Amino acid sequence: MGSEINVPCHLTPEICAIGMQIKWFKETDCVCIYKNRHVIEGRSYRDRVSLDTHVLERGNVSLHVNIFSVSDVGDYYCQVISGGRTQQITVGVSIKPEVQPVSQSPRFQGRSIHLKLFEIDKVWTKQETDIMNKSALMAGECCFSKFTKEELQYMLIRACKEKDRQLERAEQELRETRKMLDRLLRLNPHAQFLDRDKSNPI
Repeated sequence: MGSEINVPCHLTPEICAIGMQIKWFKETDCVCIYKNRHVIEGRSYRDRVSLDTHVLERGNVSLHVNIFSVSDVGDYYCQVISGGRTQQITVGVSIKPEVQPVSQSPRFQGRSIHLKLFEIDKVWTKQETDIMNKSALMAGECCFSKFTKEELQYMLIRACKEKDRQLERAEQELRETRKMLDRLLRLNPHAQFLDRDKSNPI
């Protein structure tokens, strides 16, 4: 009790999740949202939950819950959204009946519990998913309400500059590709017609 637990979730096959959107819920309450490389914590989980962004590139989207208490026991629902595709899983967190006392320590005095984590084949109702969506919207609104108008303007300017840099990089890559193709065509001016010759084995 009072320590950290991990609610595991991995993409299969192993795909980089950095550019995806990840939502975690406990029952219908939003725990956290990962979007645009930022983690937004739910209202009831402020400073208690996180995703390890360093392992997202390996498809590890597991949830970390700090200061674990009995109220954290329940069903956790994870959604991973990429483009028009959504994958989801429900992970149950329950307490095993065995309870053992732990040695007293200056940092924490209490009892240890044994947890059981398991995948649940659960179908969430439309009413439940509607509550989830409202909870996620509220988490996003609370996140932005913390900032002043000047801070929001600064964040918007930074986001626009980052988009401009990404566009410049894409244009530079396109120019380099065109230069490379031009060089290849100068070396072999007939290269562009090879694919039209169906009798050519190349």
